[in-house]
Amino acid sequence: MKKLVKVVSSVVIALSFAGMGSQVVSAATAPLATAQVAPTDPAIKKGQKIVVVVKDTKKQTVSVYNAKAEKTNKSVKMGSEYTAKAVKKVNGKKIVKVSNGKWLNTKDVTQD
Repeated sequence: MKKLVKVVSSVVIALSFAGMGSQVVSAATAPLATAQVAPTDPAIKKGQKIVVVVKDTKKQTVSVYNAKAEKTNKSVKMGSEYTAKAVKKVNGKKIVKVSNGKWLNTKDVTQD
């Protein structure tokens, strides 16, 4: 009798935890995921203020490119604010010049 009570109670506890976990996941993904995504604007123009946004939450940095749209070993942090000095398209990538020798992919920035 005691074994039966233990088995039933452990099954009930496991099901209750599974039910709570699915509620938390569904609540976290539905309204918050869309609110936290910042839209990137591919129509950034010279002189506009831009902010670096990160899509990967573990890595809080974005790669820096050179004028030929090649990645360098440098990176900038999320939330950094710049003024667009120039915008050009190279090898299918649209890049924005933020300072001397630093270019960012337009997918990684949004207008301020």
